[in-house]
Amino acid sequence: VYKRQVVAEEPLTVVSPLEGDVVAAFSMDQLLYNETLEDWRTHDGVDIAAPEGSSVMAASAGTVVAVDEDALMGTTVVIEHDGGYHTLYANLQSPPAVEVGETVSAGQVIGTVGTTAVSESADASHLHFSMREYGVAIDPLNYLH
Repeated sequence: VYKRQVVAEEPLTVVSPLEGDVVAAFSMDQLLYNETLEDWRTHDGVDIAAPEGSSVMAASAGTVVAVDEDALMGTTVVIEHDGGYHTLYANLQSPPAVEVGETVSAGQVIGTVGTTAVSESADASHLHFSMREYGVAIDPLNYLH
């Protein structure tokens, strides 16, 4: 008799990248008004308010796959995690504390809150934090512990 072995996959554990209040929610099915750009658009992550210079931590262990200066979102770090997950940290001070190819652990400081996101410059200093599962935007608040 053939017995299929079932291996339970560990759920992604995500620690908060920053202590602070969520000031803009994840919203991919409803448009939110953007004060800076004066238009309505989706928001693929959450904005967490914090003073400029506050430490931003990796939400989960993984590998840094991108460090960019995005035209709208400013200094941005993207980390790849097991299970098809990616986390993105934007509006950081430049330069961040990590480089492409670096392995990080959950809770490791990867940068600091900045004001580099041109598209969110009307807002108080904050971290823009988003998550993707196999390339699809998902609500980070469903994963934060």
